[in-house]
Amino acid sequence: MIPNLKKPTTYLLVGQMLLTISTVFGQENAEATLRLDNFIQQSCTTVYNKITSESVQKILKHDVYHITQETKNIYGDKETEIHEFIVVDNGHEVQPFEKIQMNTPLPKLTSYIREDFILNPESAPHFQALLDYIYPIAEWKPDKREFFFTKGKWYFLRDGYFRSKQGFEITVDSKGNITHICYKMKWDETESK
Repeated sequence: MIPNLKKPTTYLLVGQMLLTISTVFGQENAEATLRLDNFIQQSCTTVYNKITSESVQKILKHDVYHITQETKNIYGDKETEIHEFIVVDNGHEVQPFEKIQMNTPLPKLTSYIREDFILNPESAPHFQALLDYIYPIAEWKPDKREFFFTKGKWYFLRDGYFRSKQGFEITVDSKGNITHICYKMKWDETESK
C-alpha cells in the first residue's frame, strides 16, 4: 500500500522519520569523534600549494593547486605514505583534472583554457610547461617530451610505448584558439612529423 503524501501531516511524519534514521546511523559519541579526529591529525598532514607558474596563469582561467597528503605511523609502521593530487579551483568547486585512460577526450581541460590564449610556436613551450604541471610525467619514465604542429593540430609527446608515441593532440582553429584536447595512446604515422 502506497501512503497518501498529499496531506501536510504526512510530510511532517516522513521528514521526522528521515531525521530519526540519519541520527541513528550517525556518529553520536562526541568523545569518540574527538579521539578519532585527534588520531587523524597526528597521523596525517595535508599541504595545499597554489601553482603560481606564469604558464598556468597565462593559459588557464582558474587556479591550480598541488596537494600533498602524508600519512605516517599507521599500525606502528615507520614508513610514510604520500599521495599527491593536482586540482583546479573553478571558483565554485575543486576538481581533479580528467584522468587519462587510453584515448581520452578532455572537455573539462579544454573548457579551462582562457579564451584569449593562442597556441602558436611562441606559446607552445608554455603549453608544454602547463602540461608538466597538471599531468606530470612519472619520475621512473624516460623523458620523451617534444611538441610539433602538423596538419592543423599540435602534438605534445609525453611518453612512448613500443615505438608508438603517446600524448596530447590539440586541435586549433585558424587563429590558434584551442577547440579540442584529447590524449592519444597511439598516433598514426601520418600524424607524426
